[in-house]
Amino acid sequence: MDRVAFSSWNGKIIDNRKGKASKASKSAGVDFPELPGKADAFMGWNGLVVMNPKADVVSLTLNYLKEARKISCGECSVCMIGIDKILDMLELMADGLGDKESLAEIERIAGEVSANAKCAYGQASLFPVSDAVKYYKNDFLDLIKGERKLESAEYKAAVTAPCIEACPAGLDIPGYIELIKNDRFADSLNLIREKCILPGVVGRVCTHPCEKACVRNDLDEPLSIRLLKRAAADCDLLAGGGSLGSPGAEKKERVAVIGSGPAGLAAAYNLRVMGYGVTIFETFPQAGGMAAVGIPEYRLPSDILSHEIDLIKRTGVDIKLNTKVDTLDVQRLKKEGYDAVFVAVGAHKGNPMGAKGEDAGCEGFVDGVEFLRDVNLGRKIEPKKKVLVIGGGDVAVDCARSCIRIGFKDVEIVYRRSRAEMPARDEEIEGAEAEGVKFTYLTAPMEIVASKGKFECLGCVKMKLGKPDESGRKRPEPVKGTEHTIKADMVICAIGQKPDLPVVKAKKKLSTTSWGTVQVDGATYRTSVDGVFAGGDCVTGPATLIEALDAGNKVAASIDAYLQGTKQGKDVSFAGVEVGKQRGDAFIGKKQAETVGMLDPKKRISDFAEIEGGFTKDQAMQEARRCLRCYRVVVWQ
Repeated sequence: MDRVAFSSWNGKIIDNRKGKASKASKSAGVDFPELPGKADAFMGWNGLVVMNPKADVVSLTLNYLKEARKISCGECSVCMIGIDKILDMLELMADGLGDKESLAEIERIAGEVSANAKCAYGQASLFPVSDAVKYYKNDFLDLIKGERKLESAEYKAAVTAPCIEACPAGLDIPGYIELIKNDRFADSLNLIREKCILPGVVGRVCTHPCEKACVRNDLDEPLSIRLLKRAAADCDLLAGGGSLGSPGAEKKERVAVIGSGPAGLAAAYNLRVMGYGVTIFETFPQAGGMAAVGIPEYRLPSDILSHEIDLIKRTGVDIKLNTKVDTLDVQRLKKEGYDAVFVAVGAHKGNPMGAKGEDAGCEGFVDGVEFLRDVNLGRKIEPKKKVLVIGGGDVAVDCARSCIRIGFKDVEIVYRRSRAEMPARDEEIEGAEAEGVKFTYLTAPMEIVASKGKFECLGCVKMKLGKPDESGRKRPEPVKGTEHTIKADMVICAIGQKPDLPVVKAKKKLSTTSWGTVQVDGATYRTSVDGVFAGGDCVTGPATLIEALDAGNKVAASIDAYLQGTKQGKDVSFAGVEVGKQRGDAFIGKKQAETVGMLDPKKRISDFAEIEGGFTKDQAMQEARRCLRCYRVVVWQ
C-alpha cells in the first residue's frame, strides 16, 4: 500500500483529500496492515485509512461497529453499551432521524468508552469511529439529510492481537484465556485444538514468543500463556481425557504422510477431520518425531505426548511405526491408493563441526541428536567421568542436562560465542546452571584427538567477537596463539541439524535448497513433484515445535484444495504493523503473575521426572484474569 487520501493511523493525520493522494512515508510512523486484494479503505484499532477518495466511510464505520460488537464480551458492559448506542444512532441517521448533535454524542460516547472500559480492547475499539465522525463529518451529515444511503457492499473483517500475531500458529489466545477465566476449561481446550492439536505438548515445550509480545510486559509481567494452555490440557487429563470427536463425511481420496512429528501429526489430524483416509509412515518405534526422540522426559513426559497421539489415532489416522521410507516412489504410492503425499521427515541428522579428525570416527565422539534419541528410546548409555557438549542451542543444553541425570560427573558446554549470543532459551540455560552444568564461552573446537580409536581430548582455540554476521550476532573470530586442549572421556556434537531426505522417484526431480532442505511454494507447500507436499523442519531447517505444527495445519488446507480442485484462501497479514501499540492512556492496575513450583535441582538430577509443575485450576483462573483482551478488529472494503 503506497497511497492514501486520508489516514489517522496511530493518531497521525495525513489528509490529501483536497489534492492528489501522495505517498505515505514510512518514516512518518504510519505502518498499515497488509490486507489481501485491493482495499479502498479500512478501519482498525488504530484509526481510519482511506485510499480511494470515493470510499464510503459511513458504511465502513457501520460495518466496523458490527464486527467490533462481536468481540465485546459484555463483562464490564462499557464498550458493549457504547457500541450498541452508536449503532442505534447510525441506523436512526439512515432513517433521517438524526441531527448535528448526534455526531457530537458519538464522539462523547467514544471518549467515555475509552476512559472507562476495563480491557484494552474496549479502550481502543472506538477511536477509529471517533476519527471517522470528526474527519468525515460532512458524509455523516449527508446521511442525516437523506442525501446519502448506507452502502450494502461486501465488507471483509479480520481479528488479531499482539499475542495472536506473535504466535506462529495464530492461536486465539485471548479467546481461550477468557474461557479459562470463566471456568470453561473444556471449551478453552476445544478452541486451542482448532489450531494446536498437541496442547499438552506445546503447553510444556513451546518457546512462547506470544509472551514477549504481551502488552503486560510494559506494565508488570507478561501473561503466562504457555502454562495456561497446559492448564487446559491438564484439566482434561485429570477428568479422564476426552476425545476429538468424529471426522466429517468420508472422502474417497487418501493421503500418505512421511513422518509423525508435529507437522505430520497436525496435517494428518486436519485431513482426517475433513474425511480423508490418512496413513503416517514413521521410521522410529515411537510416533512424535523430535517431540518423542529429541526432547527429554524432564521437559516433556512421554505419557503426555502418547495421550495426544492416541487421540489423533482414535479419529482413524493409521500410524505405521518402524517403517522408514528411504525411497519415495510416487507412482507406487498412487497405485496403492494415495492421492497426495506429505513429506514431513523433520531434521534428524546432526551437522558436522568442521573440526579436524571428526570424519575418522572414534569411540566417545557422539552426535547430539543421536544421543538424545538413545536417551528417549531407553537405550543404555554408560556414564563417563567428563563429557564436553559442543553447541549453544536447546539441543546442546538438553544433551548436557540429560548427561547430568544419567550420572556423568563433570558436564561442560563449550560454545564459540558469549552467553548473550546463545540461541538456547534463558530458562533452559539457567536450569542447566542450577543442575551443575559448566559453561565455557568464546571457545571453538578445532580437532578431535583420538588414541587407538578412542576419544582422548578436544583441540580448541579461544575466540573473540567481531562484527555481526547475517544472523545479527557478532561473528566469532579465532585468537592467534590461544590453541589448547581439553581432556574428556566423551564429546557430544550439538551444533544444529539437517533433514535426511528420502530419494524421490518421480517423473520430475524433487527440488532442494543449498541447505539440503526441500524447496516448496511458500503459499501452498507444493514441491516440484506433482501431488507431493513438504513442510516442517525438512523445509525450514530446525525450527520450533509450534512452527512445525502450524506448517502441518497449512499443508492440510493446501492438500484439500489440491484434491478438491479449489483455490486456497489467503490469510490476512499484519506483518510489520505495531499491533501492540494503541492509542489511549486509560489506567490498568498492576497484578503479578501466578507462579508454579519447580523440582529442587538437587533432587531432579537423579532422574528424568518432569521438573516444572502446572497451575492448579484456581491459579489458572487467577492468571487468566490478568489478560487485557488486546483484540484488534480491522474491517475493509
